[in-house]
Amino acid sequence: MNNVVVSLDIGSSKISVVIAEINKKQFNIIGVGTSECKGVKKGVIVDIDATVEAIRNSVEMAQQMSNIQVKSAFVNIKGGYTTVIDSKGVVAVSREDKEITQEDVNRVIQAAKVVALPPDKEIIDIIPKQFIIDGYDEIRDPIGMVGVRLEVDAKLISASTTNVQNIIRTVQKAGLSVDGIIIEPLGTSAIVLNEDEKELGVALVDIGAETMDISVFRKKKLIFSKVIPVGGNHITNDISVLCKVTFNDAEKIKRQYGVANSKLVKSEETIKINNIAGKGEKEIYLTDIAEIMEARISEMLYIIKNELEKNSLIGYLGAGIVITGGGLFNIRGIQETAQNHFELPVRFGYPNYIGVANPTYSASAGIAMYVLKQKRTSTVTAENKKTIKYKDSLNEETASTTEKEDDELKFGWLERIKEFFADFF
Repeated sequence: MNNVVVSLDIGSSKISVVIAEINKKQFNIIGVGTSECKGVKKGVIVDIDATVEAIRNSVEMAQQMSNIQVKSAFVNIKGGYTTVIDSKGVVAVSREDKEITQEDVNRVIQAAKVVALPPDKEIIDIIPKQFIIDGYDEIRDPIGMVGVRLEVDAKLISASTTNVQNIIRTVQKAGLSVDGIIIEPLGTSAIVLNEDEKELGVALVDIGAETMDISVFRKKKLIFSKVIPVGGNHITNDISVLCKVTFNDAEKIKRQYGVANSKLVKSEETIKINNIAGKGEKEIYLTDIAEIMEARISEMLYIIKNELEKNSLIGYLGAGIVITGGGLFNIRGIQETAQNHFELPVRFGYPNYIGVANPTYSASAGIAMYVLKQKRTSTVTAENKKTIKYKDSLNEETASTTEKEDDELKFGWLERIKEFFADFF
């Protein structure tokens, strides 16, 4: 086994857990778990017990698939619920020969964290933009270089202490420790966007059940992020209310017959659905469903465009707009409708990896990739109950399993992957 990371996506309708590894520089998914969650509203935890239960169920599914017991995880937080602060750190190089070590890098990053924050905010992450050695800038990795003065230009990410502590408390009550809290757009972009898009300028729109997280990247940096409290469930609710069917039936109708443009259905097409009172069936015209969905989707697209225009960001989107998340996934005609609305290139993005090839896993799989690229990993326990603590390096690891045990583990998770996909095919 190689370096392993566990990522936890706490969403408004579901909890997703992904267990991933780097093996010979290749990113692999070895465990996936998803569970319905009713403890989160608009990206904020409102019922800890319900969220804890959903986390436990998702973790259990991922553990069964991977033959690994999860001890800790990296957790997401919506980008719009965070604040990005520019900061600078300066230290003197400690060694006599003036060679810069990892210890110097850690010290200068800690120095950059020393900023004044409101009492209700706390720092959850720091992203170095560049290192500077004796005035020479644009250095990405200073370790091994020689200098007297080491500086870092960094972006600090802060969030509400209440929100952060509720996330940590919930994950701990589920039996896990928190390795770190990752701003969701950075994670999602790692697996959904390519480097050219982030360089040219792109809007990443993650549409979930109850929220839309709009983020803009330019010159490979996150320059804007905001959460809008509108999502796929609003479409479902419209169908439920206007067609007088249950929410669950409305969700099935949306997924099976949903379109983004009413011109895509014939006026005489109908479906039969159970009455909301449970007595008999009723007939619904698909044109009625299409008109309801078209109106709500047009409103959502208008909100996105208005937010980008209001913040003078449209001119930065050389690579257009990338939509992900499960809120508008698999709705017929949605890409063409969005492209006509924005008058920009639009594509739908999702992780292109076995087991998570669905936009509902964009955040959880993306966080795993983002964290592994940073050479940070999680603590897990193999089936034989021997703890394996992976160090913060893709090249350094200590493991108590033998070569034979590794082979058994690999065989185990391969069998579970076969079983997992046998349920769908």
